[in-house]
Amino acid sequence: MKATCTHLGEIRDVGPGLDVCESCVEIGSTWVHLRQCLICGRTGCCDTSPNQHASKHFAETAHPVMRSLEDGEDWTWCFVDEQAMRPDPRGGWSLIDPGFETGLWYAQEALEAGVPLPFPSDLTTPDGFPLGEWSTTYAQQHRDGSIDPDQQDTIEALPGWRW
Repeated sequence: MKATCTHLGEIRDVGPGLDVCESCVEIGSTWVHLRQCLICGRTGCCDTSPNQHASKHFAETAHPVMRSLEDGEDWTWCFVDEQAMRPDPRGGWSLIDPGFETGLWYAQEALEAGVPLPFPSDLTTPDGFPLGEWSTTYAQQHRDGSIDPDQQDTIEALPGWRW
């Protein structure tokens, strides 16, 4: 699905971003994940970090678009339009479903750690993600015929996955 974010035209070439949260360094704090403003290039910490500097940067500047600086992540978030997107290889931007993407990541991690399929419906990851509920939700969508075809293909590519 094509992104409908109205702020894509504001994105600038801001360079690679830093490997620290600038504001956390200034106050001697720590962070969990890093985000970079795609308007001015400022690097801040995510909302699961104690100080949530990326969101505070948006609140202070109204710069709407941030991207993840985490290895292996290529998503971007628009605070105003509340859309998660990634660059589309054909050009432009495509919407992504952050809940699906998060669950997919946890599913891959669980499978690599030897957790057997099917995931129990009450399976929760050590940091609280409801992986069993995620799995059950998409299995129900598959049974109903309402699952997004791209999501179905992605789930079916998980090693050992069966509906």
